[in-house]
Amino acid sequence: MSEVQSTSATEEYEERWANLQEKGSEYYTPEKYQLGIVLDFLDSQDVTYITEGQVYCYPIDILAEHRGKTMAVELKSGDIARGIEQARRNADFVDHSFLSIWEADVTDTLLDEVSDLPIGLIGVDTDVQIYSSPSTKAERLCDSEYIIDVINDDVRSKSPVQ
Repeated sequence: MSEVQSTSATEEYEERWANLQEKGSEYYTPEKYQLGIVLDFLDSQDVTYITEGQVYCYPIDILAEHRGKTMAVELKSGDIARGIEQARRNADFVDHSFLSIWEADVTDTLLDEVSDLPIGLIGVDTDVQIYSSPSTKAERLCDSEYIIDVINDDVRSKSPVQ
């Protein structure tokens, strides 16, 4: 009888991820893959969040709250300059705004650029690394209670999977 090798799901995922990375950046990796890794990180930090949140008419990839502080995360796999613009806009609504990109795209130049802005930078690979923290703006276009209500209303309206 032949011997069956067992590998954990984590080992298989890491092997597939390494193979994908070896193929280079010729392939576009959708933000939905980044989303899952970031959400796992937020879950581990006991953060309450919604995906595809909306503040007024502006879509936000992740809108979150933790201990009364609000945050937004803008996910980007491609147009990082556009992501910076969106994260800056999000900073007008929340306490902390982040741009989340693939770790391979984090450069010293980008870190310098972001350091002058009211946004933080997250690098994503098989896990999440916070490269820089955002500054808190003195004035926002809406108060934290409004954002927390948006999150809680969305979270409470979701019926459990049966």
